[in-house]
Amino acid sequence: MADAADRLRELVEHAARASQPEASLRALAALREEIDVAERLQASRALGNGSSFGAIARALGISRQAAHRRYRDLAGAEPPPEPAPRGRMLVTSEARTAVRHARAEATALGAGVVGSEHLLLGVLHCRRAPVSIALGELGVELKTAREHALPTAEASVVDLEAAATPVPEGPRGISDYAKRVFEQSLREATARGDGYVGVEHLMLAALGDADGGAVRTLDALGVSRDAVLEGLAAHAGSAAPP
Repeated sequence: MADAADRLRELVEHAARASQPEASLRALAALREEIDVAERLQASRALGNGSSFGAIARALGISRQAAHRRYRDLAGAEPPPEPAPRGRMLVTSEARTAVRHARAEATALGAGVVGSEHLLLGVLHCRRAPVSIALGELGVELKTAREHALPTAEASVVDLEAAATPVPEGPRGISDYAKRVFEQSLREATARGDGYVGVEHLMLAALGDADGGAVRTLDALGVSRDAVLEGLAAHAGSAAPP
């Protein structure tokens, strides 16, 4: 539980130190998600140790009926594994949304896998994210980025049959290159001392390779990587876990 406690403290600090109310609210939303996971874990342990739903209800300050509805599926079940933040850092809902949009963009563009060019498009779908605002200030909009999207230089020729089917939900729908981008986003978050992986970390990772589809697409739009990094830095104060 030490790691989980550290993670909760990090999110509390994000909420308390955020310079803007919206950033603080996003951090509190992420904290609430972590608390829900922790509560479920402890409820399972309590039931496993012989506690009644009434005892759990009293501890939580809710009715016995509410406790039973919330945790009846845990009765007699093995306790869920404790969250392991190291190597499994929290991915924000906004970042997950960006990845979902990236999958949809890959399918719409006839690609068999998701590349960083699709990830750029997915980020642009998150219009309220600080990174998307920074890109917009540089003139990078979703429609034109889609029109100028260029694949990663190392990408292989896409199989026509695969291109005709939607990108699957599992890892098979993500190129090895894109997987490395996602792994780099975790390193970016860790290096910055953030307790979460957000849209800004995905974008920083996508910008890390000059031959990547995201950088090539931005080049086609006449926007340099350095300009994007400067824009991200200018908006860094408003970035926090949603």
